[in-house]
Amino acid sequence: MTQIKRTFILCLLLLSGAVVAQAGVRPEIMGVALEMSHEAALARLKSIGQLEREDRKRQEVWAVKDPRISHLLVGYDAEYRVRYVTAIARSTGPRMRYQEVADLKSARRLNSQGNYRLTWEVPERRGQFAFVVIAHGRDPNFLDSYSIKKVGEGEID
Repeated sequence: MTQIKRTFILCLLLLSGAVVAQAGVRPEIMGVALEMSHEAALARLKSIGQLEREDRKRQEVWAVKDPRISHLLVGYDAEYRVRYVTAIARSTGPRMRYQEVADLKSARRLNSQGNYRLTWEVPERRGQFAFVVIAHGRDPNFLDSYSIKKVGEGEID
């Protein structure tokens, strides 16, 4: 392989790593990933918790066995693929910091009357759909919930 090809490949790897590192987020929570099939999501959810409620509008509420997360809300699209996942923090036990979700430097912040919202937008790129991560809380350091959501064309947030 020539030196030019090696340099080109190295540059591509560095650029693709920078995009992922920029947001520092992945399109999954506790192993439940966006675009995952309903069957695969159910298998994962059954291994970490118990179904509490299933709504007619393709949403499920799962109580999970985790010291920091009490519930996962999972929504499905018309093809029954995971469209969003929301994690609800436990009110007791260890708390989860916003920075554990993603790098705070890349977040868009909104603070309003004691409510904090941090948003990370991850644009579509080759082989990956666009998605958004939103963390909410009443404390400036610790979140109450966070969500990942696949976004459609022109629909971020």
